[in-house]
Amino acid sequence: MYKVTDIVLLGFRSLTTHKVRSLLAILSILFGVWSVIAMLAINEGARYEAEQSLRQMGTDKFLIQSLKPPQDRGAAQQTGRALYYGLTRADHRRLSESLPGLLGEVAGHETRKFAQYGTRLVPVRVFGTDPSYLQLRGLRVAAGRFLSAADELRCRNVCVMTQSLARRLFGYEDPLISVVRLGGESFDVVGLVDTPGGSTPEVPADLVSNLVYVPASTERTRFGEYSILRTTGSFEAERVEVSQIIFHMADERAVLAGAKIAESILQREHESPDYEINVPLDKILQLQRQRRLWNIMFFAIASISLLVGAIGIANIMLASVTERTREIGIRRALGAKRRDITVQFLVEAVTLTTGGGLMGIVLGFVVPPIVQAVLKVTAILSPPMLMVPFLMAVAVGLVSGLYPAMRAARLDPITALRHE
Repeated sequence: MYKVTDIVLLGFRSLTTHKVRSLLAILSILFGVWSVIAMLAINEGARYEAEQSLRQMGTDKFLIQSLKPPQDRGAAQQTGRALYYGLTRADHRRLSESLPGLLGEVAGHETRKFAQYGTRLVPVRVFGTDPSYLQLRGLRVAAGRFLSAADELRCRNVCVMTQSLARRLFGYEDPLISVVRLGGESFDVVGLVDTPGGSTPEVPADLVSNLVYVPASTERTRFGEYSILRTTGSFEAERVEVSQIIFHMADERAVLAGAKIAESILQREHESPDYEINVPLDKILQLQRQRRLWNIMFFAIASISLLVGAIGIANIMLASVTERTREIGIRRALGAKRRDITVQFLVEAVTLTTGGGLMGIVLGFVVPPIVQAVLKVTAILSPPMLMVPFLMAVAVGLVSGLYPAMRAARLDPITALRHE
């Protein structure tokens, strides 16, 4: 009668006898577990960054912005006249009076200009707004200050720009003691902010982070409602009264209800869809649903490598049974039961996959820094991401070792003893 400890020791001894074969089997499981962890971590990181961008504005707010209708894009160039579209001051007033649970709101107007400092010339979006925009938009002041009530009241030529734009314009110089020209007007830089999340089809990729905030009164008096873009061989003029409105609601339920009311009001007042309603709460819920689908897809793709590892281990175990047929016969003749033979081979298979799984978890801890350094994206690890692939590896060992173990246990002792 063999003790369980004796059976386990026999299994380990057999693995150490064939070191190279055991190492290759462990490596196949190691890279399978690591690939599952890496894919899940990258997907989680992408979801987190997207959610953070949306949560920056807050789940108790929603935003409406002017959007050029698709059929009107390029119309100003063809006709030579200013294209008039988007939200109006009347829309702003009507919405502010109609939304239940409204705690606050702020509007802004955007024009396209060129920012100049020395010989550097950069296309920018100049956004005129008031001091409450900082809190309602969820911006973070990185240096200096944001716009003040005094700036708005006195129509000062001051501006706040994103850090990325400041680096492009000023390089290693201090922006807060500098003067920049916007559309021919001189502005003192009083603060720097982080780049706000989110973009629209109206904003080219190179302009997303090139954002300058100025007092609304200054923007109206210096630049007006027209945005005129002159390039070689073309002239385009657009007029928008209100570019963006942010509504701060009492709670998340008021956000969803308010967005529906705003949609119905604007549909009545606008013949064409020249606006866009963005509800961060809706997008966060959608991202969470998409995350589950992506996790399933990534999990399925990465699991293929574990399946390949399982096939390899099953093949190794079957070869081991053939090689050790005489050994099995001797053990059966000395009193080993079928159960003892089964346990021994299962222990060998599970040991291989468990070892590979543990090494895969250890290797998984280096996924975030490697992904950050190579792909420049965030990867996030969580305990379930480490445990699920490991448990899968153990299960792979049981499944892939079961048939070879049962085959070994069913060998006839007399036939096995005759095997050379």
